[in-house]
Formats: sequence, structure tokens, C-alpha cells
Amino acid sequence: MSIETPKGCVPVIEVRGLSNHFGDQVIHEDLDLTVCRGEILGVVGGSGTGKSVLMRSIIGLQTPAAGEVEVLGENMVGREEDEAKNIRRRWGILFQNGALFSTLTVAENVEVPIREYFPYIKAPLLDEIASYKIAMGGLPPDAGPKYPSELSGGMVKRAGLARALALDPELLFLDEPTAGLDPYRRRLSMTLSLGCRSGWT
Repeated sequence: MSIETPKGCVPVIEVRGLSNHFGDQVIHEDLDLTVCRGEILGVVGGSGTGKSVLMRSIIGLQTPAAGEVEVLGENMVGREEDEAKNIRRRWGILFQNGALFSTLTVAENVEVPIREYFPYIKAPLLDEIASYKIAMGGLPPDAGPKYPSELSGGMVKRAGLARALALDPELLFLDEPTAGLDPYRRRLSMTLSLGCRSGWT
């Protein structure tokens, strides 16, 4: 059965016939999904129901058993790392537990994607960008020189959000973005998501 794209939709994510299995355990079977530009999509379900696996399949970290995945018009299944690099610079990702580098400060963590894709940007501009993104993530200025071990769980999540926003992405993937945040920070997190051209939570 063919899936029609909604009228007026400019697809940024298209998933067709996606299947993910771990041994005998079926996580997804023949899943179809279209996300349109400007759309904010929340995937809701209990723990272990495949939300993170779906995100990992879309961003190319999980090779599905079957199916096709396109992000921003680019095929994501079976691509070589060098081929996928140019498409990955167009999105930001907040992983479930922040996934910060423990040996880097918060500011240095935020600078990682900038250094990777724009190596010609040097200090002090790099430091200025990092400071701006840290503020956008809802952290105080003195959080920049701190290490992840010096932060609370909620602050780690906000630092991860700051890094996800580092490249002003077209597409934002947020894995449990509000877990561990107080009500104010939850609203802030979702407001930042709305500011992105497309979002995934």
C-alpha cells in the first residue's frame, strides 16, 4: 500500500516499511512515517517500546532489518560515514542522558560540532558562540567551564540541548528532552524546539 504525502507537506523525514528486530524480539514491523517541514512531532510510549530505536534508525545509528529512511531528501540506510557527514551537520541531537564527553567542559562539549564542521572558526568567536548556546539551553554563564561530573542531571540535559543547538540545525532530535527538568525548564526546552524549523521529541 502506498502512503501519500499530506497536501502542502514538504517532507523532512520519510520512513517506509521500517522493521527492527533484536533476535526474536520485534521492535518495529513495516512502519511508515512522514514528518513535514515545520512540524513538531512527539513520539509517546512506554519504556522499551522502540522510541529511541526509531530515532537511531532515522539518524543512521541503527541499521534496520528492512525499510527505507530519507532525511532532508537524503537516503540514510547503508551510507558510508563520509557520505552521511554532510547531512548530519544539518540536524542537532539531544540524547536521552545528555551523552556529554566527560573529559570536556560544558563549553568544550558545545564547541565539538562547531570544530568538526567549521574548523576555521577560532577563539574568541568560538567561545562566544558556545556561551550564547549555553544561555539558550537555560544554563548560567558559570556552567561553561564546569565538567559534566560537576552538574546535576537536569543541567547535563540542558548542556546536551545547548550542544544540539550549536549548528543552528534545520532539524532537531530530542530523546526524552524534559526528563529530569523542572516545569520552567520543560517549557524552555519545548520553546527552543518550536524555534527550530522541524522538531522530533
